[in-house]
Amino acid sequence: MSWDVLPGETPIDDISGLKIKDIRTRKELAYVEAENIRKAVVKYFASKPNHRTAPFDLSWSLKLHEEMFGDVWDWAGIPRQTDLNLGVPWHQVEIALKNVFDDLDYWKENWADVLEQAVHLHHKTVQVHPFLNGNGRWARMLANIWLRLHDVPVTVWPEETIGSVSKIRDEYLNAIKIADNGQYKNLYDLHQRFSEII
Repeated sequence: MSWDVLPGETPIDDISGLKIKDIRTRKELAYVEAENIRKAVVKYFASKPNHRTAPFDLSWSLKLHEEMFGDVWDWAGIPRQTDLNLGVPWHQVEIALKNVFDDLDYWKENWADVLEQAVHLHHKTVQVHPFLNGNGRWARMLANIWLRLHDVPVTVWPEETIGSVSKIRDEYLNAIKIADNGQYKNLYDLHQRFSEII
């Protein structure tokens, strides 16, 4: 299995962790990952999550990644043990994630705008990039579960944000890069544009 790496994508250099051995194309991989992610969507959005089912801590966040990708990859939910082209050094992943959830507690107490909290959660977890792959989809899911938990419309990202080159993907990646410099308006506006009540 090989394909060109899209801009902003973490390359998959090692497919030994792939549980489904007959996958040969990006399209086949995207399909089985999407099927796995649907299970997590049903779990967290068929009914409203609560602080027991979604406690927003390190342990649960790792479990969420496993729920999203565990049918496809044997390393799902396991913090990476190598440095990537993105993210913090691998040995800082768990403490960086814990810091994000500590920050989230602060944002919840001090920022009235739940969407702003979710946008920062989304960006900060993408910045950590804790897994070998699936980081963006996992970060967007975290943000949406946070929104749903607080009765705020979730962000329904267009399919074009993953898997292929597109105008919306470019806009999304640009908003992430701008947020890297502390400017969140573009990412906030994208979340708002694609908000939808479940």
